[in-house]
Amino acid sequence: MSGYMIMLGSCVACSAPISCNPNFCPSIRVEGKREPICRACFDRWNKIHRTDKGLEPVALHPEAYAPAETL
Repeated sequence: MSGYMIMLGSCVACSAPISCNPNFCPSIRVEGKREPICRACFDRWNKIHRTDKGLEPVALHPEAYAPAETL
């Protein structure tokens, strides 16, 4: 039997409620622990830490905010 799962939580940066795939959701380290971030904060992080410095942006995994298939 197979099914789907999704992680519900809030973005550590802006506190927006999010649903995401726990295997692919982007995250940032807060006090040594990886915490999920929403799509808007991911885009903002990419701008501040990558593109504003002339670097290529980090690609968002296409399944980051989609349900994960379970076995």
